[in-house]
Amino acid sequence: MKPNGKYFVVRAVFLTLCAVSLLSTLGSAETLRGSFNLTAETHWGKLLLAPGAYEFTMDSDAFGKMVTVRSKESGWSGMAMAEGSSDAKPDQGTKLLLSKSEAGVWVRALCLGDSGVTLTYSMPKSTKVSRLTQERPANTTIASASGGQH
Repeated sequence: MKPNGKYFVVRAVFLTLCAVSLLSTLGSAETLRGSFNLTAETHWGKLLLAPGAYEFTMDSDAFGKMVTVRSKESGWSGMAMAEGSSDAKPDQGTKLLLSKSEAGVWVRALCLGDSGVTLTYSMPKSTKVSRLTQERPANTTIASASGGQH
């Protein structure tokens, strides 16, 4: 059987349209960014954030609504996955909603009003957590045998 030129052209056009459609969908992914300051040690999913300045990023098309949190002071980063999501109104703006429990302060929700979504997080469990900052060693004084301090 001899290949037909018409079918080849139709397949080539179809594949080209599929490729353009796929690339335009991938290219339309939006990265959401924001920053915040914490005044107390705060749990966010399995992350434990020390007081300080942070920034977050999230791809709007990310599967599972994964948020990357980075400490501006240490440069360390971690990821927090939302337990759920709901619709948000644009007038709600972008804000971090915190709650307090016997376990301490924790992130209850990240409201992304401009994107129309609120990500919700559960109260921290007493499991392993990841710190985004180095623990500062306690200042120690070492005494020498001669009695002087170094």
